[in-house]
Amino acid sequence: MAKTAVQNLSPYLDAFAERTGEPSWLSDQRRLAIERFSLLGFPTRHDEDYKYTPLASLAAEGFSTVGKSARISAGDLARVDYAGNNAVRLVFLDGAFQEGLSSDLSSLPAGVEVATLKKLLVEDPEKLEGHLTRYSDFESHATTALNTAFFEDGAYVSVAENVVAEAPVHIVWVSSAQEAGRVSHPRALVLAGRSAQVMVVESFISLGEARYWTNPVTEVVAEANARVRHYKAQTENGAAVHTARYDVLQERDANTLEFSLSYGAKLARNDIRGKLNDEGGECSLDGLYVVGGEQHVDHHTVLDHAQPHCNSHQLYKGVLDGRSRGVFNGKIFVREGAMKTDAVQNNKNLLLSNEAEIETKPQLEIFNNDVRCTHGATVGQLDREAMFYLLARGIGRAQARSLLTYAFAADALERIELEPLKKHFEGELMRALAADPEATL
Repeated sequence: MAKTAVQNLSPYLDAFAERTGEPSWLSDQRRLAIERFSLLGFPTRHDEDYKYTPLASLAAEGFSTVGKSARISAGDLARVDYAGNNAVRLVFLDGAFQEGLSSDLSSLPAGVEVATLKKLLVEDPEKLEGHLTRYSDFESHATTALNTAFFEDGAYVSVAENVVAEAPVHIVWVSSAQEAGRVSHPRALVLAGRSAQVMVVESFISLGEARYWTNPVTEVVAEANARVRHYKAQTENGAAVHTARYDVLQERDANTLEFSLSYGAKLARNDIRGKLNDEGGECSLDGLYVVGGEQHVDHHTVLDHAQPHCNSHQLYKGVLDGRSRGVFNGKIFVREGAMKTDAVQNNKNLLLSNEAEIETKPQLEIFNNDVRCTHGATVGQLDREAMFYLLARGIGRAQARSLLTYAFAADALERIELEPLKKHFEGELMRALAADPEATL
C-alpha cells in the first residue's frame, strides 16, 4: 500500500547490522525482514487493518535499542508473582536475560526444556531451525519484520511427546522506562509435542514512567493432541507503546487457548492469529481490555479454519472510560473443504463515559456451505435500573459502578484456568474500577 508521505526509516535501517556467530538461516531471515520493512514502512490510515490505529508516528520518534537500563530486584517483580511458587520463571530486562532473578533452568523435569534463544543459538541452533521466525510472517507486517531483524534474545519452551508440564512457565518482560525513546523486541517460541500439555504466562511491566516501545512476537506450535494454554498480561506504564504479534499453529485434535489481558500502555496493538491445520482441532482466542484516560487499545484476530471438523471460540470484552478508544477487528476464515466448521465470535463493550469510543468489526469469510459460524458485537452503558437499585440500598455510586462493571467483565476472567493468575487479575480489576472518576450516569 502506497504511503501518503515519506517516512524517515533511517534510524531503524541504519541500526541494522549483521550478527556474527549466528546460523546462516537466521541471518538470511533477518536480512529479508529488514528489507521487507524498508519497503513497507510503518502502517498508516491508508492500510485497511490500521485504519483506526496508524503507527506512522513511530517513524518520527526514532526509537532505539540502545539506552540505559535500571537495576532490577526481586521486589520489582512482586506485582507479577501470581503464577504460584512452582512456576518456572524467566526474567528479561529491556530484552536482556536476568539469570539471577530467573529459575534454575538446569533441573527441570524430563521432557520439559526451557532456555533462552541466545543460548540455544550458540549451543544447539538445530532445535530452532525450522521453527524460529517461521510462523509469524513479516511479508505484510512491519512490526513483525522489525522484531525479526532486531531481537537479541528471548524465551524457548519445549515439551516433549506425551509429557505434561506440571508447572507453568512464566516469562516476565520488564522495561526499565528510565529514559524516553527505548525499544525492545521480545521473542518467544513455544513447542508442544504430540499429546503434550503446557501452560505459559507472559507478563509485560515497566519500572519507570518514560515513553518507550515494546514490540513482542510469540510463536506457538501444538502438535497432534497437544494442549496449550497461553496467557498474556500487559500492564505497562501509561506512556508506553505496545505492538504485539501472537501466532499459533495446531495439528490434529490439538486444543489451544490464548487469553490476552490489556490494562496498560498509551497505545496497545495486538495481532492474534490461529491456524487450525488439521482435523479435530479446537482454538479459543479470548481477551479483556480495561482502559481509560487517553488510552488506545486495538485487537486484530484471525482464525484460519484450514481443515474440516474444527471448532473455534472468541470472546473479547472491553471496558472503556474517559476519552479512551478501543478497536476490535476479528476475522473467521473458513477455507474451501473445511466442512463441519463450528466457529463463534463475540465482542462485547461497556462504555463508562460519553467520550469513550469503540470501533468493532467482526468478519466471516466462508468458502464452504456445511459450516456453523456466528459472530456478534455489542456496545452499551451501565444499566440505569441496576444502578438505581444499588443506590437505593445505600451503596455508594463509585462502589455500585465498580460492582456492575466487574459483573460485566467477570465471565471473561473465568476463561483463565490458572487459579492464582485469575485471582490476581480479579483483584487488579477491582482496584482499577475503584478509582472512579465522576460518574456520567
